Amino acid sequence: MSLSESEEIEINPLFNATFVIISESINNIFPDYNSRRFYRSLLTGGKTMANAVAARCQGLREVCGDIDKTKALALTKLFTLLMLSQTFRWLENQESETEYTDNLNLSAVSIILNLFDDNSEESVKDFINMDAQFRYELKHHDHMTHMAVLLLAKACEACGHKCIEWSKVSFPFKSLQPLTASRAIVDAATINSVNDIRVVISSISSGVQAMVNYHEEHTES
Repeated sequence: MSLSESEEIEINPLFNATFVIISESINNIFPDYNSRRFYRSLLTGGKTMANAVAARCQGLREVCGDIDKTKALALTKLFTLLMLSQTFRWLENQESETEYTDNLNLSAVSIILNLFDDNSEESVKDFINMDAQFRYELKHHDHMTHMAVLLLAKACEACGHKCIEWSKVSFPFKSLQPLTASRAIVDAATINSVNDIRVVISSISSGVQAMVNYHEEHTES
């Protein structure tokens, strides 16, 4: 299977069902159309990426088994937050004269977590760490290999299988060597597949494209 085929994968009905449920929550929270479109765009990208990773990452399938409602919800949340990170990067690039506003960003993070019925401070801190790594990778690397490894680990964890002891990880890191040295990686076999890493990287692009397409297609004329 080529990487470009990730866009052609049929969406698992459980991910579509998750989209409908979270969309209803978005309707209840936001009276204005533009806010609803923004968060549905993020959700569309998250759903698309979650579906591709769940369908194509062999290591994830082996340790997590079949996708159920709980796993679909957790994976969609994970990758919807990644779509928010990508949106932050676009905003940062546009903020040439004004300072990047962390408080505004944390508000958006909290909204998404609340949509998924997650009110924990730990989840906010977890997003901040992953967002810092995402920012670092885009700025300093011409690849997303390290981020892909982290996302694979997070996807496995969302499905009930732990691969990394996060308390031993300092963000952002420049290479995987510190994780190895600190023995943060507790299951390397599940997250070191070159093919799975490539799948995650291509799925990021697919998710971002789906997010952009939804936003553009639902622009009010």
